[in-house]
Amino acid sequence: MSRSNVLMALLMLTGILVVGQLYLTIPMISAIAAEFSASNSAASWAGTAFGFAYACGFLVFGPLSDRIGRRVVLVYGLLAVAIASFGLSFTSQISVFLGGRAVQGFLAASFPPVALSVIAEALPLEKRAFGISLMSFAFLVAAPLSQFFGAGVPQSPTSIMFMLSPFYVVMALALFVVVPKDQPALRPTGGKPHSHLSEMLANGLVSTGWFAALTVLLGFVAFQVGTVLLTQEADLSAQTVRLAGLPPLALSLFAAVMSKRLTPAVTGRVGMIVTALGLGIAIVPGALIAASVIVSSGVALAVPGLIATIAGAAKDHNRGLAMSIYTFCLFVGASIAPPLTLTLFKFGALAVFGLPAALLVTAVVIVTLAVSRRAKSVSMQPATGEQ
Repeated sequence: MSRSNVLMALLMLTGILVVGQLYLTIPMISAIAAEFSASNSAASWAGTAFGFAYACGFLVFGPLSDRIGRRVVLVYGLLAVAIASFGLSFTSQISVFLGGRAVQGFLAASFPPVALSVIAEALPLEKRAFGISLMSFAFLVAAPLSQFFGAGVPQSPTSIMFMLSPFYVVMALALFVVVPKDQPALRPTGGKPHSHLSEMLANGLVSTGWFAALTVLLGFVAFQVGTVLLTQEADLSAQTVRLAGLPPLALSLFAAVMSKRLTPAVTGRVGMIVTALGLGIAIVPGALIAASVIVSSGVALAVPGLIATIAGAAKDHNRGLAMSIYTFCLFVGASIAPPLTLTLFKFGALAVFGLPAALLVTAVVIVTLAVSRRAKSVSMQPATGEQ
């Protein structure tokens, strides 16, 4: 096996272990509440605390790796996640556990953006696009796999954190060996950096893409949490529903081909519409398995579609910041979903799945208007004008 294939395999496995922490506690809400004598509402913040800090960390570690190097951020970040996970195993109060999850989430954010940069820089040119698709697949498949693990292992939540901590050490050591040595940090060549937030807010396709990102994982995670809550009252296993949603996530591997034929903006919007449709089907009693297939299919297209849309719409000098904010919005949506779903559950499945579906449809409309305005703007420019 070539070095690049080994690197890709290690990055995917590590991605599942790291990103899986965001979803790990979804099936463990009742177990967390029982271990700390807390309410389910308080226990649901185990995912939210991790997710908010995780989202904020993206704004820190991507730029940091530009300055001090990819390998050092990857390796020390994973070692720090291992220490945080090990520390969580000794907590005895829900407030300390939630605080530890926030620390763990912030440190876990050192992996995804840096891993994508390593793929873009270390893999042969002909393998990079497929490498990005494989990494996106790993990030998505982490959701059902981590929930399988969280629901299937009989140990307490703190014991599970203890069990996972050595794996981060092993992956840190493996990546230290395989990831190429860091090159000298790149220096900006044009004086002051030109990453102006106001300029990107004025770019309708970028700013509406951020809002769309907020709705995608909100809908995906709301479905996961809603599945746990509804299957407790029905003669159906949540694991069966998760298993049904696993194969369709492989559609993310074909999103690049679809984007090339239909444009990334179309791919992203198709994915969001399909996700909303799946959430709507989930409202129907007994339709959770079919809904799981459709929701996973939609998210598998929406996430890479929106990545390519925003990357293509942003200017060269703003693209890094645009993608950092995109990822921030994506995981803020994932973080909001657990407590929001628990709140909506008292109003029934229509509220649990209907609100995220409505937000997705709203995002599709807003992005469509932005695409239309951009097309009109480009058509009015001279042939030599900026496209």
